[in-house]
Amino acid sequence: MRVLKKELWPYRVALDVEETGNDIYEIEVWLGKTMGSFKDRWNAVYGHSGTDFYFRRGQDATLFALKWS
Repeated sequence: MRVLKKELWPYRVALDVEETGNDIYEIEVWLGKTMGSFKDRWNAVYGHSGTDFYFRRGQDATLFALKWS
């Protein structure tokens, strides 16, 4: 799976969408409403076994993890 530059995206939350039962579209809509557009404060790398969500700010990663993990 691809990994983003830690200097730009220092915080990562790995999420197994199948295991948690969350819908990726629902997650992205929530991120857009809560944190703005894609690649602004958040980014994602999609893989076969899960999705890694990256954040510029630690508090955004924590909020995301509390909501979706």
